[in-house]
Amino acid sequence: MVTTCFQDLENLKKTALSVLTQNYPIEWIVIDADSGPETTIFLGSLESEKHSIIWVSEKDDGIYAGMNKGFLKSSGDIVLFLNAGDLLATRYIIESVVEDYLTVKWLWSVALAVRVNSDGTPRSVWEYLSPELGGLALGTRTFCHQATFYTRDLLNKFMPYDNSNLAADHLLNIKCFKHAHPRMLTFVSTYFLDGGISSKRPFSASMLDLRRIRKQEDLLLFNSYILDKIVSVFVILGVRVGGIIWDTLRRTSRKFAGAASRKTFQ
Repeated sequence: MVTTCFQDLENLKKTALSVLTQNYPIEWIVIDADSGPETTIFLGSLESEKHSIIWVSEKDDGIYAGMNKGFLKSSGDIVLFLNAGDLLATRYIIESVVEDYLTVKWLWSVALAVRVNSDGTPRSVWEYLSPELGGLALGTRTFCHQATFYTRDLLNKFMPYDNSNLAADHLLNIKCFKHAHPRMLTFVSTYFLDGGISSKRPFSASMLDLRRIRKQEDLLLFNSYILDKIVSVFVILGVRVGGIIWDTLRRTSRKFAGAASRKTFQ
């Protein structure tokens, strides 16, 4: 398991508690980008009889550079990238994933994930009804990397992450998908913190990254850069607008349900 961190000690502590209480023995690699003495003191204080803890605190070139470094320092057969602030859903998650792997022998697998706000309240469930390469390449069916479990054999083919691309995790998943379809796990493995780097970027920048990835991987819509640009904008906007409408309807229904409940008890 690889965790990157930069000046986020409180969230790192939460992740540490989640990781180190797993009932299955794991190797946890923490790559801190020189956050300062408080973080290094905390990392130095971590101890576990069951788990192996390896940490580094030094300046690097960004989150994907840290993830690449963590992967190179890891030795496990299955690798999970879990950011500071992300939590495993229960203490039995790694055990469940390993048992499934030993039964099915997949190259990679994707579990369900719950997006949470900074206060820990659930926001939405990240699930995959019918993952397809087209939807993955377009950006309408992305995988949550905090709930994606890769075998080392697979990552050895496609790592390192492209540190020049903030959609590098998306690019990795597309390469993996073209090689082998993932095993879709039916349980929630992770509560991941909303508000990461990619979510704060301008929409146009994310679109440009995805289009570059499709061009690089020979997945342009209609094999045309111009048509890809036109269609993808409309499709992604439709998905985003649909999501906004759904969230609005859900909040409205909860509001009315709450009002009706209060009226009943008056």
